[in-house]
Amino acid sequence: MFDKIVSYLEKRMEQNAINPDPFERRQVAVASLLIEASRLDGHYDAVEQGTVVRLLRETLKLPADQARDLLGLAEARQANTYDDWVFCEAIKKGYSMPERIDIVKHLWEVALVDGQLHRMETLMIDRVATELELTPAQAAAAKEAAQTKK
Repeated sequence: MFDKIVSYLEKRMEQNAINPDPFERRQVAVASLLIEASRLDGHYDAVEQGTVVRLLRETLKLPADQARDLLGLAEARQANTYDDWVFCEAIKKGYSMPERIDIVKHLWEVALVDGQLHRMETLMIDRVATELELTPAQAAAAKEAAQTKK
């Protein structure tokens, strides 16, 4: 019975939080988490937006105009979603473990782009890495890769 309730609620949350047209649910989820990571320090500017667009182009293999459209859609989804659990579930269902590790690395890249790492950014990315079922070693490697890329 509990499983049926959870399944029903998952479907409702996904329908309400992520209406992916014209993008896949998993793409909207990635973009939404990237935006959340960039907004948590209370500062979301053109440099961070540009970084998110670049990462969407690279990660999702999208042309620039589609990446910008996805950014706009994901900004609205992220702002209107209470919890990022629904995004994490879409990523877990839609991406392999190596892809999830790359997504966490990209979250760190966005958080580090302004040269300062806010405590809330760290907490969010650590929590997302756990929800995406990364091991502590995988999560640490993703963070280190983002720091060395910078």
